[in-house]
Amino acid sequence: MFIKQFLLTSFIFASYLSSIFICLSVDATENKRADTIITLFKTSKPSSPQQASSLLQELKKTISPDDLLRQKEYIRAKCWNQKVETNAQIEQAISFANEQLDIFNSPAPSKITIDLTLCKTTYQRLLGQVDTTLQDLTNAINQAYIIEAPLLIAHGYSQRGTLHSYQGNYSASLEDLLTAQSHYESLKLNYWANINLGELATSYRRFGDAKSALKYQLQLEDIYIKEGKLFEANDINIQIASSLEQLNDLEEANARYRVSQQFLHDKQPVISADMSINIANNLISLGQYSKALTLLQQAESTITPEYNAPYSFLQLYLANTQFKLNNYPASLAALQNAEKAFIIDKNQRGLSQVLELRSNIYQADKDWQNAYQSLADYLKVHLAQDERVLTKLNAELRTRFDTDRIKHENDLLLQHANDKEIQLHMLQRNKTMQIIIITLVGIILILVSIFAYKQMNHKQQYRKLAFTDELTQVANRRETYVQAEKCLTLCKKSQKPFSLIFFDADYFKLVNDELGHYIGDQVLICLANIATKVIRNGDIVGRVGGEEFIILLPDTDIEIALTIANRLLTTIEQYEWSTVSSNLTQTVSAGVVRYQEEKDLSELLLKADKALYEAKAAGRNHVKVYL
Repeated sequence: MFIKQFLLTSFIFASYLSSIFICLSVDATENKRADTIITLFKTSKPSSPQQASSLLQELKKTISPDDLLRQKEYIRAKCWNQKVETNAQIEQAISFANEQLDIFNSPAPSKITIDLTLCKTTYQRLLGQVDTTLQDLTNAINQAYIIEAPLLIAHGYSQRGTLHSYQGNYSASLEDLLTAQSHYESLKLNYWANINLGELATSYRRFGDAKSALKYQLQLEDIYIKEGKLFEANDINIQIASSLEQLNDLEEANARYRVSQQFLHDKQPVISADMSINIANNLISLGQYSKALTLLQQAESTITPEYNAPYSFLQLYLANTQFKLNNYPASLAALQNAEKAFIIDKNQRGLSQVLELRSNIYQADKDWQNAYQSLADYLKVHLAQDERVLTKLNAELRTRFDTDRIKHENDLLLQHANDKEIQLHMLQRNKTMQIIIITLVGIILILVSIFAYKQMNHKQQYRKLAFTDELTQVANRRETYVQAEKCLTLCKKSQKPFSLIFFDADYFKLVNDELGHYIGDQVLICLANIATKVIRNGDIVGRVGGEEFIILLPDTDIEIALTIANRLLTTIEQYEWSTVSSNLTQTVSAGVVRYQEEKDLSELLLKADKALYEAKAAGRNHVKVYL
């Protein structure tokens, strides 16, 4: 979430911002206490905003008015440690940065003006001033190049890359963050390199490579714990939870979120509430919709619209929960709030999720026109993101091509010789570059296509895994009951008959006890395969217990259902069970029932169970009909 990134950046810059200028060594006036406090901001993060405020007050009293070098250190520290819990406080923090920029505007650019600009952009992001922030960050980076300040260059790239990552512009994000990483490592600033590596890992996760992200995050967590940096370790713990969430390890992700929530409960209640939003999202994936709804409604008391970034995801997850609970009007209302917040932040990935969910809601509500329009908007946003990545790559290739061409043309002017030969060489080089460009673009399109195909294939595989019994490859218990409910609903509406067969394996415990669970599993697989071959197109076989199966027979009266059940028993009895295990025989018993104005599925299943019990009581390998 955006607020986590802001608070991380805010605290870390506050703690280390004085490292931008190593200027205290040239100050002839000794001030050990002031230097101790400044060093503390350089080397460690205050344990709380209250401690940071107390240290700043002491620093202000300790520094004399004519100590300009340390006064600058105080101004920077104060800028990065403004209280920003409300929009009014954020605007006040921006105002403070602007006032100081006016004071130190000459000479410009200078290290302090660039640092204050970077400080200001952090607050501008919280107010959704994305375009202004990106422009200011770009200007700050260019100015840092002019005065040859490599650390400020690295800070600028790191902040801009973090913002690009949040917006979903992963190509630009990775380029900026990798550039920052290179600067930090060349300057041997391990702490800054680790902070930037955390942001780089977050970008990898958002881009879909959660495994790589998790690898870096676990390394950083170990480093921070060993160094006793609790705040940094906690922030990495949150990032690890996000990666685990993307890898579908939801229980472990929630456990980590709760650890961070407890750590921040008294220190940062807003971020603590933000953890509830993440936990609720995982609960939605786990099907625990009521628990998720309770958490999100509790978080609403803390995460108000003025906290735009977490509020946007709060409303998105609230909409998804209401959708899962079939409360479509409430879901659409929450989506509208989320959409407004994502538009303010220019968060394309969040907006994409809003449009996809809205399409699903309209589909569920059978509002096909709005469903189609929402789906079209969703695809438009996705295509725009893909086009932006490809455009940037093509622009980079064209720039490199043009640079080479200009260089060669200048060489021609300087050499004044071999004009025709060099021109011919240039034409050939141009053709080669064009082929390279076309080839690279083709490769990019192929990779994008492969990625999209794999994503679609994974989605289908996940769906199959969610609805299929792992051992027998027939419908699992949940899917069987869902399909049964659909058959029952259709039966009530159309007045067409509906029957089902409830059967299980006779003396199956003896098979497991005497022959082992492996043979037992093979028996279950064979039973499922036989049942699948016996049924007709449109019938459904599902495993609902250890050795219990249900066959759903839509549009089928009791006589045909009884015929299918008898055919099932005969086929199973006559099966060559010796191929599974020598001297093995296996039969099943079945109960058959048809819909007779039962109120719900449970009544129908209870009657089928009674019929099965009667079949067992009759000596097994029997079929009984509940009349």
